[in-house]
Amino acid sequence: MLQRFLRNTAISAVAFGLAGILGLFAVGVIARSYGIAVLGLIVLVRSFLPTGLLSLIDFGASEIATQAVARGRAGGWLPASEKVSLLAVIAAVVGLASGLALWFGCSLIATVFKVAPDQIQSFIAILRVTALLLPITFLGLVVEGVFKGLERYAWLRSTEIGSNVVYVVAVYALVWRGAAFEWIAYWYLATVVAKYLVLIVALVPIAREAPLHLAMWSDESRRDVLHRCWLMLNSRIGGVLQQTAIPIMIGALYSPTQVGAYDLAMRLPRFMKTTMAPLYSAIVPISSHIDETSDTRRMQILARNGVVMPAAIIIPVLVVIALFSSDILAVWVGAEHASQWPWLALGLLPPAMTLLVNSGQIALAVRSEFLRVNNRLLYLQVFIQYLTTLIFLRWYNEMAFIIGWVISYLVVSPVVAHYVLREMQLSASLFWEQIVRHIVVAGILAVVVLLCKLLITIDGLARLVVVGGVSCALAWGLSAYIALSSSDRAMFGRFVRAMTPR
Repeated sequence: MLQRFLRNTAISAVAFGLAGILGLFAVGVIARSYGIAVLGLIVLVRSFLPTGLLSLIDFGASEIATQAVARGRAGGWLPASEKVSLLAVIAAVVGLASGLALWFGCSLIATVFKVAPDQIQSFIAILRVTALLLPITFLGLVVEGVFKGLERYAWLRSTEIGSNVVYVVAVYALVWRGAAFEWIAYWYLATVVAKYLVLIVALVPIAREAPLHLAMWSDESRRDVLHRCWLMLNSRIGGVLQQTAIPIMIGALYSPTQVGAYDLAMRLPRFMKTTMAPLYSAIVPISSHIDETSDTRRMQILARNGVVMPAAIIIPVLVVIALFSSDILAVWVGAEHASQWPWLALGLLPPAMTLLVNSGQIALAVRSEFLRVNNRLLYLQVFIQYLTTLIFLRWYNEMAFIIGWVISYLVVSPVVAHYVLREMQLSASLFWEQIVRHIVVAGILAVVVLLCKLLITIDGLARLVVVGGVSCALAWGLSAYIALSSSDRAMFGRFVRAMTPR
């Protein structure tokens, strides 16, 4: 089980890391070639996908399908088939309904977002194409969940990378030919739909082998699915308000230009947070199996390693990105945007805090009682976020949303950690111990990097990669000896041996 978990985690890390990096290159090209306002329009259009604002009404279809199939592998394929079938029906209905709403509401949306007169027709056309494709994208969420439950991560991640490669190549080709900006949006939609269609075709023989099939659901399966959908809806509301809805609010308050400026400042923090999330996706099927067998010790091991190991690897990288944030913006989107580096650096705090609690939250999501407590904490966090945003909105405009987001994480994450560690029967001091260790690592690293930057001028991508790479290596070395205890280093060695082919 450990080897399978590590293999799936490694596949997720590499795939989403590559996909995210390709996406960052695309954003840089779009911002340089079409301007911030067009980037803002593209961000607004993508908000009306199940990965954006419409994740509010996906009812956790992917996560619930993953849990159902994972439990099915433990010996209950009929209930799994019933639940997946019901989820597919729910996803199809939601996709059709949201598609119709978007089709007839696109003119109003263009007015609310203050789209420039010469861009309104293109914006409406993109929204209508999006509306036509929504049923496929919602069904695709269920298909993804089935693949995760079966632990067929190679299919998921290869299609993710493939679709991103095609999209980035298309962006460069369109920029080279001087094509209108709407073609960038069309190519993005085409690659998303193509990814889901490939997964649907690949699922047919895999499901037959499982065996997983379409089946009429029983009352018990229906009650379980609807109960979990209700819990996930509550969780989604908080998650959408935290981040996904913010570009929509900025577009309504200001204009697409401010949306683009906010997106540039938040793109790297979001990339890090999004890249980290799939690292934990392999936890869901394993925690479902552990919860079924009531294996408390194995759950504790999973929880502790989930808190310590990812943080020791990724938080040092976040510190390096923060220290080079001005140079990154200058190389990535142009020197005129380098002044936004404080917002980029500030936005890296929530991903760092997430690393210390997210694995436990995901592992415990199979327990309905914990999910209810977690949802209440999420709503508290959203309240703090928007209260803080309102306080700073007068002075910082769209960047006030970043301040609110960061402060809400700093306030609520320790409370979430307390509940997670208590549920896992681990010491509450583990969270604060890790915080102190990483602050020490960050302090030493900051002194070294700032001294280095006095001697070396970073004036291009090549030099940034070299200096940043050396800094990351130093950061990992410090993390290994400061953030990790001797027993943690021994466990890390066992992880490496478990991943090594014999």
